[in-house]
Amino acid sequence: MNTSVSAAGLATIGPAEAQLVEAGAQLMETMYHDPRTGLRHVDRHLRRLARSAAVLGYEFGERDVRRHLAQRLSGVGPARVRVRLHRDGGVDVDVFGPPVAPASVSLVLDDEPVDSRDVLLGHKSTLRERYDRRRHRHPGAGDVVLVNELGHVTETTIANLAARIDGVWWTPPLASGCLPGVERSWQLDRGLMRERILTPRDLLAAEALAVTSSLKGVLPATLRP
Repeated sequence: MNTSVSAAGLATIGPAEAQLVEAGAQLMETMYHDPRTGLRHVDRHLRRLARSAAVLGYEFGERDVRRHLAQRLSGVGPARVRVRLHRDGGVDVDVFGPPVAPASVSLVLDDEPVDSRDVLLGHKSTLRERYDRRRHRHPGAGDVVLVNELGHVTETTIANLAARIDGVWWTPPLASGCLPGVERSWQLDRGLMRERILTPRDLLAAEALAVTSSLKGVLPATLRP
């Protein structure tokens, strides 16, 4: 597949795809590699990557991705692993040192709303400017909580969000404008969390907060008022 797209070609695809094409962005999955058990939640990650590829017009071959992963991870110890899928189906696998999980994540709210209708909020890619901009505004925070145009919290810049209210763990619905996180889906499928709209007031009044990601699991969090 030819990755060169003209201005006329951009007019024939949707605005989300056009943003990715113009930025030369790749779709992305980040996983934890344990040399004893392999990649955590790898099947869920590849299903999400396949869905994003189908929606956004990227070529995707699961066998090819798995082959690249197996070759790159041969003999590798504990690691953070990033898969990048190019629009023409090309695959890159990046390997980093294992993640260090903090005892607790200090959160702060950002006041620039995201648009819950933005298709790209539901897909993980290397187009990170919207997240980086918000994170750079709060250099002292462990992570930043995003809020949509309706005043509903969505997620953080690198994780999904959960709040324990009346003894139940709740996480924002995808319709609020958040990534369908792999750890989030694992928790929901097992009944460990439920979905509901959450506001900043809900977070401040919650019995406990947590951030979730496939890379680091479920981590306790606190919100600075």
